[in-house]
Amino acid sequence: MEQLLCFLTFISVFVDLGICKSNETFFYFAYGSNLLSKRIHINNPSAVYYSPAKLENHRLDFNFFVEAWNGAVSTIVEDDTEEVWGVLWTLNIDQMKYLDDQEGVTLGWYFPKNVTVTTPDGKQILARTYQETMTPEKLNKCEDLPVERRPSSTYLEVIALGAIESHLPADYIAFIFSFPSNAQMATAKRRNELGYPF
Repeated sequence: MEQLLCFLTFISVFVDLGICKSNETFFYFAYGSNLLSKRIHINNPSAVYYSPAKLENHRLDFNFFVEAWNGAVSTIVEDDTEEVWGVLWTLNIDQMKYLDDQEGVTLGWYFPKNVTVTTPDGKQILARTYQETMTPEKLNKCEDLPVERRPSSTYLEVIALGAIESHLPADYIAFIFSFPSNAQMATAKRRNELGYPF
C-alpha cells in the first residue's frame, strides 16, 4: 500500500508540472543527438515521435567533451535573441531514469528542466529537456567555435540527420551544418550502436 501511494504521488507531481501526455507518458524535447530515432531508441525504446517544436529564448551551443562521441556535445543556453528547434517525443514515465542516465544527470553533466515549446500548428506544450551544467561563452559566429568545443563529425552528422528525419525547418538544418566539427569519429562502440555508416 505504501509503495502504491508513493507511485501515485510521483505521478501526480508530473501531471501537475504539465509535462505528462497521460498518466503513463511524458513529453521530452530533444535538440541534440536524440533528434535521430536510431539514437533515442538505444536507451529509450518507448519513445514515440510527436512533433517538431521550437524553444524560444534559447540558443544551441556545444561545450562539454564526451569520450564516446570523441567531441563536444550540444546544450541549450538561455538567450533572448535566439531559438532552438527540436523534436517532441513521448516516453513512458518509468523510463525517465534511463533518459536521465543517458544525459549524465547523476554525473553532473546535465540538469533536467521543464520548458514550454511551440509546435508548427501553434500548440504550446510543457516538456522535459536537459541543459549542460557548464554554460559556454556566446560566440559571434558558429565558425568561431574553439576546437575544444567542437563536436565530432559523427555527432554533427547524427544531429543533422535527425533534424532532416524530424522535418525541422530547412534554414535551421543549414544552421546546424554551419558549426565546424573537430573532424573526428565517435568511438567504434558508439558507431556500432547507431548502425553507422547510415
